[in-house]
Amino acid sequence: MSWSLWWLSLWLSLCLLVTATSSTTTTTEETLECSVTETAQQQQLRDPALKEMSYDIGDGPQTFWAYVEPDVTSFYENGGLTPPASHKVVPKFNGFAAKFINLSNQHVQHYWERHKGGDALAMRHYTPFSAGGTGSFPNHRFFFTPLDDPNTRLIEWVIKEYPNNLYVYDPYLVPGDEAQTEKNLRKALNKKERHQYDKWRKTLLFHEQYLNFTGRSYLAHSLRDAPQEFMWRADYFGQEHWVTTKETHFKSTPPLETMDPITATPEERAVQPRTLEEHRDPEEGNILNMTLKVLSCAPRVFEIPNFLSPSEVEHILEMAGGLELGESKTGDVGVNNDGRQRIDPSKKTKTRTSFNTWVPREKSPIIDAIYRRSADLLRMDEAILRYRGKRELPERTSKQAACEQLQLVHYDLTQEYTAHHDFGYSHIDDDQQGARFATLLFYLNEGMEGGETSFPRWVNAETFEQLKVTPELGKAVLFYSQLPDGNLDDFSQHAALPIKDGEKWLINLWVWSPEYK
Repeated sequence: MSWSLWWLSLWLSLCLLVTATSSTTTTTEETLECSVTETAQQQQLRDPALKEMSYDIGDGPQTFWAYVEPDVTSFYENGGLTPPASHKVVPKFNGFAAKFINLSNQHVQHYWERHKGGDALAMRHYTPFSAGGTGSFPNHRFFFTPLDDPNTRLIEWVIKEYPNNLYVYDPYLVPGDEAQTEKNLRKALNKKERHQYDKWRKTLLFHEQYLNFTGRSYLAHSLRDAPQEFMWRADYFGQEHWVTTKETHFKSTPPLETMDPITATPEERAVQPRTLEEHRDPEEGNILNMTLKVLSCAPRVFEIPNFLSPSEVEHILEMAGGLELGESKTGDVGVNNDGRQRIDPSKKTKTRTSFNTWVPREKSPIIDAIYRRSADLLRMDEAILRYRGKRELPERTSKQAACEQLQLVHYDLTQEYTAHHDFGYSHIDDDQQGARFATLLFYLNEGMEGGETSFPRWVNAETFEQLKVTPELGKAVLFYSQLPDGNLDDFSQHAALPIKDGEKWLINLWVWSPEYK
């Protein structure tokens, strides 16, 4: 037996062992999934969309397992369907993520100009060597100014066609003159600043090679490890995966006196038995089966029917009656006292017109059960989604929960959330590069007109229209904001379409990789 075959056999044996001893049993139609930590080479064995790429950013030849979008016909043929065409359709929606990088040691202000010479809207403040972004379209106009001088334009951009995602302000670079560029850098930057600058230049050089190899921009700020969390495969439309959980459905709502907030320590929660057993669905026994069905392969989007029971939905909506919903905001980039960027949730925008609030995991045993069920669906330890004790998961870089609190959202007539990305851009000094990894949406009602969750850039061979997911009570939708190689997935752009009649309630969970800070 060759070394490679021996290693593959050993790896599959480990997968069988992990699957047999895990509290969450999983099965797929065609592949055996493994939840142990994997190298990039092992991931490639598990996901054929990862291809070995050679690159050189000045440190000598190296290799990287890059995600290469499969041929669109495989999304049909692997599922036994006949592809409508031999090539993917160009979507009607032509927006994408525009990422802006400040390669100077100065604070700058970013503006969007409605048209040449027209009104300008201040977008955000960029600290030295920072990056940020926004959803944009070809021919949009942007510019940078000094922070205290809005009348002086340091650089102007007109957005080009996709995949021109990156727009860089570099006041030291003299194209074609390396000697003068080096002279400028030595004069302007100290040692720490030069390190940040060089790190960005290497990222941009890698981006060029990655773009040539994959056809996509590299949206992370430096070479990023593949997600340490498990990712479900999406090889073809209609593909199904099955996963089980011990967090069975609540069939009835427990009395209020049994629904106190959770105060147990992390160590106590790690060994906590399933709570309120007498209110669980007896027909499910000790195991709930969940089915993930592939709606889109690129981006990876899945629907999970009946993730929540009617009693669980009722409990959430009853809680909503006692919570104060505020006007939804979109994150903006501000600056902490130490000069690092922070997300400022106070910015109002016409792109998001709903109302929302936050629901902590400890709010009630039912909410805690939803977190635990979500962890099983994502094939991760439930402790990752809460604060952990000193001895819990020592391999994790932080004891903080790798997710945000559940967000409860209400859309009324005409309200919407236009196409956007859930991921953001971390600071150049953040080696972990924390970013949103996966989004879980849970629908709490149905029957409204409009209100679909849409993915306007899904890859297919049949229509240039957006993919629409219709809300159904208790249904969940899972999609990933990252690619299997660690890059941010530009195609994960999505929208909440306007409500034409009725209203819409949902709750969503954002999971980060590697950590949420």
